[in-house]
Amino acid sequence: MDVYSIGQYISYGNSGVCEVVGTREIESAQPGAGMKECYILRPLHDKSCTITTPVDNQKVIMRDLISPEETRQLLADIPEMETLPDQSARQQELSYQKALHSGDCKQWICLVKTLNRRIRSRIANGKKVTATDDRYFKAATEKLTEEFSVVLGIGADEIKEILKDAFTI
Repeated sequence: MDVYSIGQYISYGNSGVCEVVGTREIESAQPGAGMKECYILRPLHDKSCTITTPVDNQKVIMRDLISPEETRQLLADIPEMETLPDQSARQQELSYQKALHSGDCKQWICLVKTLNRRIRSRIANGKKVTATDDRYFKAATEKLTEEFSVVLGIGADEIKEILKDAFTI
């Protein structure tokens, strides 16, 4: 179990990048279990919201952000990364969900690369982009943008341009 410090940025489940703004003890939901140490997190994308989660939470992926070196390496590796396999529409969406909820930047890149290819193909063939493809493309891109922006200390718009350039190779 990782221990996080106040002021540290972490990735927390579907909430994305969050700042650890404090800790506190709360009464456990399990009768007789006593007090539970919890982190108080503030999502980067919504400063008005806070999340209270047990320090030993095993249900939600909570991890350190990747390093600047890992980020640069992932960006450099995009052209060689695999895309997700083509499947039936239902299986495809399950693949998208698994990648998006993995908490893994590499999986998010594979998802964005897959969707970028699918979206370009549909547009080139005169078809509309599906709502599913659009939703997952935006969500995965947002997760990457948020984490890479914090890790590299670069604005979100600049990260989006870097990603855009990397996926058009």
